[in-house]
Amino acid sequence: MSFNNILDLYSIGSSTVLFKHVESRELIPLADSIEKFRLETQSRYDNDEHLLEVLNLLKRVLFKLTSSLLPYNKVMNKDFEKEVMAKFFQIKNAYPELFSRVVIQIAKAFKQVIEGTNNHLYDYLCDHINNKAVAGLKIAIVTKRAISIEEKLIISNELKSFLRISYYTENSFRKDIETFDEVIYIGNAQYFGDYVKNTFKGKSITFISYDIFTNFIVPKKVFEDIEKDGVYSTIFEKVTFGKSIEKKSKINIEEKESLNLAVNKLLEEHKKVEGNSQVAIEACIVYLENARFLFAPRDSKIRVFTPHEKSNFIKQINFKDVEEDDYIVIRNDRDIKLIAEVADQDVLKINAKKYRILQNEWKNKLRFNVQKKGLKRVSHILMNKYHLKTASIASVRSWCNEESICPTELHKLLKALKYDEDQIQEIFNTMKKIQYAHRKAGRIISEKLMNELSKNIFKELQEKGFYTFESKEFNGASFNIERIVSINQSRHLIAPYNLMKPMSID
Repeated sequence: MSFNNILDLYSIGSSTVLFKHVESRELIPLADSIEKFRLETQSRYDNDEHLLEVLNLLKRVLFKLTSSLLPYNKVMNKDFEKEVMAKFFQIKNAYPELFSRVVIQIAKAFKQVIEGTNNHLYDYLCDHINNKAVAGLKIAIVTKRAISIEEKLIISNELKSFLRISYYTENSFRKDIETFDEVIYIGNAQYFGDYVKNTFKGKSITFISYDIFTNFIVPKKVFEDIEKDGVYSTIFEKVTFGKSIEKKSKINIEEKESLNLAVNKLLEEHKKVEGNSQVAIEACIVYLENARFLFAPRDSKIRVFTPHEKSNFIKQINFKDVEEDDYIVIRNDRDIKLIAEVADQDVLKINAKKYRILQNEWKNKLRFNVQKKGLKRVSHILMNKYHLKTASIASVRSWCNEESICPTELHKLLKALKYDEDQIQEIFNTMKKIQYAHRKAGRIISEKLMNELSKNIFKELQEKGFYTFESKEFNGASFNIERIVSINQSRHLIAPYNLMKPMSID
């Protein structure tokens, strides 16, 4: 973006923020019956774990329906519909009283909505834009999640052809500095982050939501703890707010709860499966666009895509240096596997098999000891008997994994594993060669991907928050470029097969 784009933000003149409700008689019965189910689960069933799982599924149903612009009968695929119906039947068998009192109402309302061939939100959006249409009007449509190709197609078919429409996810719009005549948010202000409440990139800003949600903004005071006379703020200067609109439903839920529940559920499953396992790896939670997340190893290198750099726009950096809004490049299979493949084929070549045998041999010895004595006991022995300063439980677990090639105190570790001096030197030299090969493989992968990728994909990244492509250089291997929304630095033990793998709440 040019310097002029930055100046445009400060020369809009004035902005009007409006709140619009879409009436939907079909969705209100569904929303109210889900709220009734939530209250029953809390009060009468003491937050029964199974019922909470069903509640989470019902929340997902509602947010899918209220955020989509497709006809209601096309919003959910058949597998998801079957999953919902299966839950209804489970409750009918296990909780007959709850089913007859509440759930049968949800089932009927759900069936009525998903049989509908219309979509009130889509109709309202198209009418709203067409009524304002003049030649050259610049419009931004901002959604929480990426708008689908099918949704874009039905919108463009209904709108007047001379309009200039740009599509953004919430996060890409926050990062972009272009300004518009009209900015339309699909959802109420509470559905989006604080950014939408204090940065106005259009002459007219409209929040369009269903009438089951309250739609308003209360201008937040800057530095509330300081006396009014001591603060000078221009955030809301020349910004006019329309009338707030109260919801017509009783429902009281937020979408972010569903994402947190999905992450926590997966973490609980990992705790049950992994326990004291030496194969688990310390990882952090990385939140991506479109209510998705992945687990990233704390000590790993991450490949990032930087479209605004003229050269070297794909490079590897340490995970600790990755930031929010960075684009990361992920192979849709384990990335460490790709690095090892390239290291063996392009760097180690004829020596690869012999070197890998040595690597697996000492690791298998360590794994055998951990399996026999446990991580804590092995860590204690290595630190106290063999004087390895770095042999914490986390380090020993890391050494058992294929990602760790040449630990700092490998000489002492190999001695503890009963290797003689000649063997120790041979293994150490070999691990150094493998380590170098992996580093070179990382650079080779980045260079090959740069040759295949165009920086012109940035527009699609802005609209969707991710980009998927197949690489000819790597035999059709599939890669994703993903925008990071936020990073939770807390540490979790995760199985290797679930690392760097985008997952959704569905």
